[in-house]
Amino acid sequence: MHKLLERQLRKCFGTPRPQSEGFDRFVSVVDEAYQSADNARLSVERTLELMSNELLQRNDQLQLDLVEIKRLGLELRQADKLRAVGQLAAGVAHEINTPIQFVSDSLSFLQDAMSDFARLLADGHEVCEHVRRGEDALPALANLERRSHELEADYLLREFPLALERAREGIGRVAQIVGALKDFGRPDQRDRSFSDLNRGLSNTLIIARGELRHVDLEVELGELPAIPCYAGDMNQVFLNLLVNAAHAIEERFRGTAERGVIRVRSWLEESHACVEIADNGQGIPADDRHRIFEPFFTTKPVGRGTGQGLAISRSIVIDKHGGSISFDSEVGHGTRFVVKLPLEEPSSRVSTSVPLALAIEARS
Repeated sequence: MHKLLERQLRKCFGTPRPQSEGFDRFVSVVDEAYQSADNARLSVERTLELMSNELLQRNDQLQLDLVEIKRLGLELRQADKLRAVGQLAAGVAHEINTPIQFVSDSLSFLQDAMSDFARLLADGHEVCEHVRRGEDALPALANLERRSHELEADYLLREFPLALERAREGIGRVAQIVGALKDFGRPDQRDRSFSDLNRGLSNTLIIARGELRHVDLEVELGELPAIPCYAGDMNQVFLNLLVNAAHAIEERFRGTAERGVIRVRSWLEESHACVEIADNGQGIPADDRHRIFEPFFTTKPVGRGTGQGLAISRSIVIDKHGGSISFDSEVGHGTRFVVKLPLEEPSSRVSTSVPLALAIEARS
């Protein structure tokens, strides 16, 4: 008999218990009920224990998966940045080659000029030597004048400082491009740091100049304070938007002599730093506008768009910075993107769209 039932009977009837066939059947039925209840409780407890262990295991696995997703997201952002730089490599090489050519041409001119000046100097020494010895210096002087005329000494004197200036400007231009590449390619930061968004925009424009060579740029950068952000990530956002704008303009004006326009602006708006990148390209079709931030969605030809740019950009701006990214577009007239970042670091927040951080670009 179940111990609990036995205690209850003893409490109610004392000992001995009533003796009758009906009472015994009643006690037997109640005892079976008590036993069934115990069995059911044990079964529920075992089930709960198994489920609890399974939930703990799943929770541990989810934690591992979350760490892996974050790692993959970081790797994908870096890979997207490198992919973007790789696509721009030819343009960057051209941008570096042009000033290097200036430097090379200037140095070649200076080398020849120095050789000519050395000959003139030798003739001048010959004149001085005749004068020092008291000899007739007129033939040597005539030779010096003839040499000066042949070598165009006046032209060399006029062009010599200009060649030096061109070489200096070329070296400065290369240093600017290398500095912009270094700034753009910085590794992802663990923590926010106060950065100059205008400087990031300017460096990104330098990096993207090869992609933007067929468009006219209108740049209007307002005064912005240094804001807490991940500068390398924001440079990636700006590059994605600029390259997308250039591609949209190319699609609209392909086969014509007309040049498109990309407008880049920055300004301060209450508690946010704002950046606008607008173009007069083909615009985004209405049916695609609700999808442009989806990972891997793109309307670009195969091999040109990965569908990662805008999705990663959205994740960087919203999830990592607590900012906003919006756009308006009109087919045949262009698209305007506006990025807003808070001037102060937002309170700690948990990202709810880590998988979304696994993508960008699709300027549809």
